[in-house]
Amino acid sequence: MKHRLVLAAMIAGLSGCSSVRQSAAEKPAEVKMEPLLLSYAAMGAAAQYERLVSELQTVGAALQAYARKHDGQLPPRLMDLVRQAYLPAGGLVSSADPSEGKEGGVPDLYSEWGQAAETDESGSSYLYEFSGVPCNWDWKSYVGGKPGTSDVDTNRDGTTSWSEVKNWQMRHGDVVQKPNSQPYPPSRFPVVRCYWYQYPDARTNATGRTVLNLAADLRTVFVSQPWWEKDQ
Repeated sequence: MKHRLVLAAMIAGLSGCSSVRQSAAEKPAEVKMEPLLLSYAAMGAAAQYERLVSELQTVGAALQAYARKHDGQLPPRLMDLVRQAYLPAGGLVSSADPSEGKEGGVPDLYSEWGQAAETDESGSSYLYEFSGVPCNWDWKSYVGGKPGTSDVDTNRDGTTSWSEVKNWQMRHGDVVQKPNSQPYPPSRFPVVRCYWYQYPDARTNATGRTVLNLAADLRTVFVSQPWWEKDQ
């Protein structure tokens, strides 16, 4: 806008246009600046999708940067990316999340995904599958290879975290696959999930491809059902 005003003044001067100077008492006309970005709600479906993909890819780049500084390890909590300045404040709040991170990784309307609440973090809109919090759902009957705690507990602290269970699942598969107990390619295994895509209607379609996922390669973003393993 400033460039336009300067350009207009130059044109007026070059054309020999004379004008009355504005008096000191006269108020300048108010200039309204257009917002740089459309609000998420004002976007079309394709633009909304691209916005959310871009946000997940930004999270992926931050995870890559964190891993480079931490011997290839992912953070125990996603909010560590903000606390350690890999992402700015608010960098884990999805544009599609009307709660602004207050409802956690899975919207409250998804009552059937209660186990995900274990990973909830204040200020984050995403489900972080590789969280370092204890994993209390029945993973032993779900993941492939019929492992015991000692098989999955790689840091030998006596508990199994979501990260440890998900690392095992990525390498050994699960009972939902057809055929089951097969390794997953990193480009099809979710690390960070956005359940706010197509919110709030998505919860009424349990088999719809309504969740956006950042894959374990930390680059690929793909769409899946809420129960992503059933897509295989």
